[in-house]
Amino acid sequence: MIVYDDEDLLSAIDKIEASRFQTVFVTDRELQLKGLITNGDVRRFLLNGGQTDEAVTACMNKSFRSVGMNASREEMLKLLDLGFTVIPKVAPDGRLMDLITPEYELASPEAPVLTRARAPVRISFGGGGSDLTYYFVDHPGAVLSTTVALYAHATLIPRADRNIHIYSEDLDTHTHYPSLLDLLASPRQDLLSAVVSVIKPIYGFDLYVRSDFPVGSGLGGSSAVATAVVAAFNEMRLDRWTTYEVAELAFQAERVCFGVAGGWQDQYASAFGGFNLIELGDKKNLVHAIRLEAATVNELEECLILCDSRIKHDSGTLHKKQRETYSNENKAEQLTEMVALCREMHRHLLRGELMDFGRCLDKAWQLKRGLSADISNPELAHIYESAMQAGALGGKLLGAGAGGFFLFFVQPQYRQQLAKRLKDLNCKLSIFKFENEGVVSWRTKIL
Repeated sequence: MIVYDDEDLLSAIDKIEASRFQTVFVTDRELQLKGLITNGDVRRFLLNGGQTDEAVTACMNKSFRSVGMNASREEMLKLLDLGFTVIPKVAPDGRLMDLITPEYELASPEAPVLTRARAPVRISFGGGGSDLTYYFVDHPGAVLSTTVALYAHATLIPRADRNIHIYSEDLDTHTHYPSLLDLLASPRQDLLSAVVSVIKPIYGFDLYVRSDFPVGSGLGGSSAVATAVVAAFNEMRLDRWTTYEVAELAFQAERVCFGVAGGWQDQYASAFGGFNLIELGDKKNLVHAIRLEAATVNELEECLILCDSRIKHDSGTLHKKQRETYSNENKAEQLTEMVALCREMHRHLLRGELMDFGRCLDKAWQLKRGLSADISNPELAHIYESAMQAGALGGKLLGAGAGGFFLFFVQPQYRQQLAKRLKDLNCKLSIFKFENEGVVSWRTKIL
C-alpha cells in the first residue's frame, strides 16, 4: 500500500487495484509520508485531464488523518468508527510506521502478571474453644466473630525458572529453595513454606508477605497470613477454589502440615469476612453471615476498645496445654456452656441489644479463664480488673490467652477514663474498623 513519490500514477493504480482498501500512501524512499491516493482521487484526476504517466505527487491528496506512535486505543477506535478504513501511524519525524485497519490488533500483548491478596484478622466474641476438633466431633461447636480492617498481605510473582523465594517482612526472613521438590524434602520450618507444600505450585515464584498487626496478637494473625497466601495462589488458577476451600487449605497448612495447634474459626473468619456465626460439627462446618442494622454495627464499633496488652504469648503451645487439660479433666461441660452463651450473644446482636451483649463478653471471659490456668496470669488479670473498675461493661482476652489483645465494651461516658487507664497500664490502644469483606485477591501486570 506504499508508492514512492518518484513513481508514476500507473504504478499507484496497479497497487490501488490490488488493495482491498483502494488506497495507497505516497512516501519518499526514507518512508516520509507525503500524502495518499484513493480510487476516487485517480478518477477525478483523469477526468480533469491528468495522465497516467505523470508523477504520483500530481494526484495525491495531502489532506489526511493520521495518528502518532503513542496514540491510544480509544483514539484509533474513534477514527475507525467515523469511517476511516485505513489510518497511517506516523513517527515524530514523519515516517510512516504502520497502518491501522478495522482488523488491527488493538489488544495489548499478554504481559507477565503478579497476584496480590489481603486477608483480615478477626475479633472473636464468644464460643472460642468449641472450634477445637477434639470438642466438636462429639459436641456441636459455635463461634461468634467479625473481621476488622487489619490485614495480612501477600504478593506472588511467578518466575521463569523453578526457584522459590519466600520473603517475610514481619519476621525479616528470606527463604530460598531451588525447586518445589527441595521445599517438599525439607522439614516444615515456617508457616509460609507449609502453605506452599500444601498447594504444590508447578512454577517457580517470589512470595512476599507482610502484616498490619504484631505477631502474637490473638487476632488470628497467622491464619490470616495463611489465608492470604492461599488466595494469592488461587488468583493464578483457572478453576478457582471456593471460599470454604481457601479456608480449609489454610487450616491444613497451619494446623496439620506446620503443626500449630488451634481451632478452625480463624481461617473461616478471615476467608469469609464480616459478622458470622460459625457452626462446627463432625460432618460439616457452616459459616452463617449475620445481617445487622447499620446503626447496630456503627454503635458496636463505637462501644468497643481494642488494645494490645504488649504481653507476648505462644497460642500453639497454649492450645496444646488446653487439650491436655481437656483430656485430663472434664471440660466439655464448660465448653458447652460457652456455646450456649455464644448463641445468646448472637441473639442480642441480631436484636441490637448491645448492653446485654457487652455484659455477655464478661461472662465469656470468666468461662474462658476456667478452661485452663495458663489462659490468664496476674498481670493480665490486673489489666482486666482495672478496666472493669474504669467503666468497662465487659471484655475478654482475644485468641488462646496468656497475652495479646484485649477487647472491652464500654459506654460513651466511660470511654475516656477507660482509655486513660489502659494507657497507664502500658496497653497500646488500636484504632480499628469492622471489615465486611473477607479475603480478596487480584492480579496486575508486572511493571
